[in-house]
Amino acid sequence: MAELTYVDAVQKLEAGDSFTLQDMKNLSYADLDKLFEELKYWKVYGNINTKINAIKRG
Repeated sequence: MAELTYVDAVQKLEAGDSFTLQDMKNLSYADLDKLFEELKYWKVYGNINTKINAIKRG
């Protein structure tokens, strides 16, 4: 199984897919931290797509 990265996880969420706790276990600590920060941002502001698009642009 290929290791899940932060970008893969965000793209899965954006597409409406999910990932397992095992997938989350395979994330590096840095990627897991970024993912949790992304989820908190989405929860507060309700629009994950704005930040995802900024990430994709670099």
